[in-house]
Amino acid sequence: MSPTKNVAFALSLLLLLPAVAIVAAAPPGPNISTPSISPSSPGPNDLVTVTTTVTAGNSGVLNVTLVYTTDNWKTTNTTVVGSYNSTSQLATAHIPPQSNGGHVEYYIVAFDGNSNKKVSSYFSYTVTAPPASTTTNTWIELALVAATLGVGGTIAFYSLRPKAKPGSTATSQN
Repeated sequence: MSPTKNVAFALSLLLLLPAVAIVAAAPPGPNISTPSISPSSPGPNDLVTVTTTVTAGNSGVLNVTLVYTTDNWKTTNTTVVGSYNSTSQLATAHIPPQSNGGHVEYYIVAFDGNSNKKVSSYFSYTVTAPPASTTTNTWIELALVAATLGVGGTIAFYSLRPKAKPGSTATSQN
């Protein structure tokens, strides 16, 4: 190669480097922020709202889903389609109440308009256990009160009844 061709080749490579650097610097796919949940400490009857910011540059966000499990990914996982507001860039999905308490793990999946997929990190929260049944406690309390009244009534009956004197006989009037 002649020195002129070498210089032209080198210059053309240098001109391409910024384009290669821009493509390499921006990974494809949407960006998913760390989600927040509401309520922050869910109870057994609480619907949990998961909210996160999802951005996708010029291609826009196509859809957002939330995948969750209540058994540590052993047999059950559920996918919920989230709603997405392109103005606020907020994605929202709901996890139903976990009436028996327990541990919920979840992650978020987003697709952009170029069919690029991004999966978030895993997140989790613990649902407090439901309180003991108040109906059962009420029946136990009522049974204890009834038993106490029964014992007290029996003692009162025997202690207040007239006592026969030793050696006396009962006489009847005609």
